[in-house]
Amino acid sequence: MNFPADLSEKYFCLNGDILPLEKFSTDLLEGNNIIYEVIRVKQSTPIFLEDHLKRFQHSAASLGYNNINTDEVTSSIRKLLSSNPVKEKNLRVTYYQKFTSRESVLLIYFIPSRYPSEVEKQNGVYVKTLEAERHNPTVKIENKALRAIANEALSTGQCYEVLLVDHNGNITEGSRSNVFFILNKKVVTAPDHLVLGGITRQKVVDICKRNSLQLEFKCLNINEIGNISGCFITGTSPGVLPVSKIDSINLSKIPGIIYQIADEYEKMVNTCQKNWR
Repeated sequence: MNFPADLSEKYFCLNGDILPLEKFSTDLLEGNNIIYEVIRVKQSTPIFLEDHLKRFQHSAASLGYNNINTDEVTSSIRKLLSSNPVKEKNLRVTYYQKFTSRESVLLIYFIPSRYPSEVEKQNGVYVKTLEAERHNPTVKIENKALRAIANEALSTGQCYEVLLVDHNGNITEGSRSNVFFILNKKVVTAPDHLVLGGITRQKVVDICKRNSLQLEFKCLNINEIGNISGCFITGTSPGVLPVSKIDSINLSKIPGIIYQIADEYEKMVNTCQKNWR
């Protein structure tokens, strides 16, 4: 099972109903064309909820799901967080149709979450490259085969994340993150159509534009890693997280621009909390 429920919490939400976690079943995770969002919750505030729901709707429309009501999703999240307040945890919002009855299911539940430590935020993390690619990267649909490959690499490689390398040798994104490089004083990331458009990624793009940082949308080839001066990954759990090593290549010094972007991002998270309250 790729996304187990967090058994330390008490409740989950099924089609608008708040239920005790004892009623959660693995059967609830089986269905056709599962779309999902993983949302960071901080002090019982879903971070960047509106952005997540827009992407959720995009994924739904791509699969012909036209009956998703985002107001109902928001209401369900509010009810769940009211019944089950949390300091910091990730929520998974899932929508699919059952194999047999074609009945629609909206399932919202907490999942085990790992956030980077202060040491990792300051010193960076180790990542490895993996030859793999998404067939439809712009739609957030469950891909169990890719997840299994990535999980195997993560469990055996003693690394924080794996970066996907396509058949042309281009680094596109992480298995559960987006990736940015500092190259020739520019912030470089893959073009939109080649990656899953992460919410944190878009916030970083906004930060770069707002601060007049040079931003280039292109893929970095795996043979160019030795030319970069810095790298960071972005995502729901990692936020903006520096990378200290890629495969066998050490990035000796983390550029100040990465810390600048990380600070700006955390300010946006704090503003989001204030607005939700």
